[in-house]
Amino acid sequence: MAAAQDWRAPIVAAFDDAWQTVRNAASVPDSVDWDAVRAELRPKVLAAGTPEAARQVITDMLERLHRSHFSILTTARDRGPDVVPVSVRAMAQGIIVTDVPAGSSAHAAGVRPGDQIVRVDAETLPAMLPGGDGDEARTARLRAWREATIALRGAAGSSATLVLRGADRVERQVIVPRADEAGEAVTIGNLPALHVRTRTIEAQTPAGRRAGVFAFNVWLPAIDGPLASAMEANRDAAGIVIDLRGNPGGLADMIRGVAGYFLSQPALLGRMHVAGADLEMRANPRRSTADGRRVEPFAGPLAILVDELTASASECFTGGLQGLGRARVFGVRSMGQALPAATRTLPDGEVLEYAVGDFVTAAGRRLEGAGVQPDEVVPLTPEDLRQGRDPVLAAALAWIDRAAL
Repeated sequence: MAAAQDWRAPIVAAFDDAWQTVRNAASVPDSVDWDAVRAELRPKVLAAGTPEAARQVITDMLERLHRSHFSILTTARDRGPDVVPVSVRAMAQGIIVTDVPAGSSAHAAGVRPGDQIVRVDAETLPAMLPGGDGDEARTARLRAWREATIALRGAAGSSATLVLRGADRVERQVIVPRADEAGEAVTIGNLPALHVRTRTIEAQTPAGRRAGVFAFNVWLPAIDGPLASAMEANRDAAGIVIDLRGNPGGLADMIRGVAGYFLSQPALLGRMHVAGADLEMRANPRRSTADGRRVEPFAGPLAILVDELTASASECFTGGLQGLGRARVFGVRSMGQALPAATRTLPDGEVLEYAVGDFVTAAGRRLEGAGVQPDEVVPLTPEDLRQGRDPVLAAALAWIDRAAL
């Protein structure tokens, strides 16, 4: 009983702290009776048999808000620091591998893009998921993706036994050593370490024009140097592609500087409504290089790629430039989770993320719930992945040719 009380008291305090923090932040929709939620769920924390079950009650409480950026950034369910080195998406066909880095342990084990992951160790992943663009289907796929990414993690030096299903629908088993997560590890405040990855490639349009493609996975200052180098190398390119697929956001204020590579005036991208005030998010035009040379922002065609995991700052950036008519967007509708948020360490050591406002583009479009709707909807299929095709990038490159005429 004493041992149970050791973990229970901090988690009960965490429940109370999270409930009060949300109330103080004026983040409760009028449709939610926040007092009734506490009265219903607090006894369940007291009655929970394990710390995991008690923390799940806090998660359930936050889900009653039906808004993004309310979550526990928990370490309790983190299975370890190492990962199976693949990227996955939740599609109608199940959990599908989208990328396998060359030279990785996963590539050496025979994992390939387009493979369906049926099982990770003893955990069976969803075989089929809802299709379509409805909110319930998208939510179900997002939940399945999150559970799959957790399952792929493990202890340092561990291996994962994967059961895969290819195009022939025949199952095969492979053993993949887990590895350190790729990218530069960055710690900000009380957040878990984030690993920043960037990629710059030179692509050709169907007409043979040169286009620069820059991809990054999170909005943190570590992208500044690689992005500046990519822009310098592509000032005379026929067009630029910014790939934000899988990018969940980060430091929202960074969208001003990145937009400044493509806007010659401090145009309004949108407004953040925080603590009763409107904060204008204006582009910061980049008129000089790091070594002091005078330049002009890139004036050619700009394409932005998005998918169902594009969220938060990525949506604000994309929606802002789309609303100004400065960028054309390709892919599928983004996540629709575009609220500014803060974090707070709870009494049990977990970190609460909670929304503190809203974002509306300069064109008056609210992105929360709706997401960014691409100008050209281009889905990605397992067969595309198996054949090494990227129809989303291909559509953007074809548009650069049309825009250059």
